[in-house]
Amino acid sequence: MAENLANKSDPKVDKGKTLAEEAVEQIKDQNTLFIDQRQEPYIAIRKTGGQVIKLTSKEFERWLRNFLIKKYKRFQGLDAIVDIVRTMLIYEAETGDEYHELNTRLCRVDDCQGNPLEIIYDTCDGLHAISITPESWSIQDVPIAFLRHRHQKPQSLPERHEDCSIELLRPLLSEFKDDREWLVVMAYICSLYIPNIPKPLLSISGDNGSGKTLTARRIVDLVECSSLESGLPVISNGQELMRLANKNAALLLDNLSNISLSLSDELCRICTGSSLAKRALYSDDDDWICQVCRPVIITGIPSTLVQREDLLDRTLPLKVSRISETKRRTQSELDSEFARLKPYLLGSIYNTLSKALKLLPSVKLEKLPRLADWYALSYAICESMDGHTGQEFVEAYKFILDRQTEIAVESSLVAQACRLLTSQTGTWEGTASQLHEIRLRYSGLADCVEDDTARCYLVNHPDWPRSPATLGKQLDRCKSTLESIGIKVKHGHYKYGQRWIELTDTNWKDGQSNEAKREVTQKSLC
Repeated sequence: MAENLANKSDPKVDKGKTLAEEAVEQIKDQNTLFIDQRQEPYIAIRKTGGQVIKLTSKEFERWLRNFLIKKYKRFQGLDAIVDIVRTMLIYEAETGDEYHELNTRLCRVDDCQGNPLEIIYDTCDGLHAISITPESWSIQDVPIAFLRHRHQKPQSLPERHEDCSIELLRPLLSEFKDDREWLVVMAYICSLYIPNIPKPLLSISGDNGSGKTLTARRIVDLVECSSLESGLPVISNGQELMRLANKNAALLLDNLSNISLSLSDELCRICTGSSLAKRALYSDDDDWICQVCRPVIITGIPSTLVQREDLLDRTLPLKVSRISETKRRTQSELDSEFARLKPYLLGSIYNTLSKALKLLPSVKLEKLPRLADWYALSYAICESMDGHTGQEFVEAYKFILDRQTEIAVESSLVAQACRLLTSQTGTWEGTASQLHEIRLRYSGLADCVEDDTARCYLVNHPDWPRSPATLGKQLDRCKSTLESIGIKVKHGHYKYGQRWIELTDTNWKDGQSNEAKREVTQKSLC
């Protein structure tokens, strides 16, 4: 009926063509119609990547309406013509041969071995993109490869020079007293430009007034210049968090007090890569599918903000100190200084990445920890930095992992209990029920405790597992943490008709003195 209305109300435009047919032909000639990796129809205005619009969106409806009004000066029956033209354009896009994969801010081209051959960064100004290759980097016209969102703002254009260091950024961030932490931060910032590599969650903790939020904003702003730079609040809805991650090159969750179990699981999936499929509309059964692998930065006061072992194993825990009053600077002063240095810093990052991409295929490390791809990439980045080496990163990252282990033990009552039990004799055997009760036995220490069997204070903690079955699950979760501090856990076999658990401290020495045992006892019992 709408087509009949268009035919009756509109005169023939050219050789018997209706206004709708003429508009479709002109739009096809002036623009590019294509589908993306999700088989969704899009249009690239003026055949460039400066403005890419989904054909089924409200944005395209506004664009098409303005196009028809400007071109034909017609208002009568406009709604019907818009519907006809959009339907015909969707058909042309879905049946055509044009295909482009769309990304958010960053895309990469790999070689036959899966190593990054080219990184393309969208500045979101509609004109420019940064191409980073193993040879060099350059500013080019933006290709049809990016989908922009309303919160994204144009990034500064880089300044070309030969420096491969971002040390100038350090005075504008929180105070990192340990140079090893700062080296890991620099490697992390540069790695944000390599998409589709699982990256650790960056957790910045510190006292009030330590500049945690400012530091996180600066790091995110270097890769994702956005109106959401102040950070997102805690989002308990996993689908909503995935939707936001799909529209951001990096996520910032600011000023968290705690992380729930569900949020912890969602952050694990986003950091290492996850998919989401849900109904596109309530009225039909079509699926909306997205796949994301995004870096996440969180800030908070407690150093034990991340407690779950699986998320902590993916975390870079950083500790910053409160800024003294003599060193504190105003926000406007810091913002203006950062804006002045930003083009230079971006040029330094691209210089470093170009050298790192050339070096990365030859990086062969004997030991690879969790998130091995990011670890190898960071090694190549530090090797490419002025004044640093890859071996320095290896030692610095080991320092971070040791802190990660300390936080994991401090956050797990079960891990603390196992360490306490093995500190007495080097080994402990028993059932999950016996471990749940935790009775400490000290021979020859009658002057320290009234009985040779005393109940551990951990049992009275409100977070202690309520049942042996729950304790067994938590023991499975902290098994890798215990092994990292030298305590081997062997369980699952049966002895005397019961499921048996064996704990062995490989670092324990038989020659420990009674004084050392007495010290452990006094610290452990209440």
